[in-house]
Amino acid sequence: MSGNRALLDSNIIILASKEKIDIEKLFENYDTFFVSIITYMEV
Repeated sequence: MSGNRALLDSNIIILASKEKIDIEKLFENYDTFFVSIITYMEV
């Protein structure tokens, strides 16, 4: 399996929802994103 993958934690998701990080830049750097069930429940 090739490509860049990222596991998102609750801090990244919360900061992205508040527009405190550049989501476009994040999307440029990675091909696939994963969120754990724990992070899902936290957010």
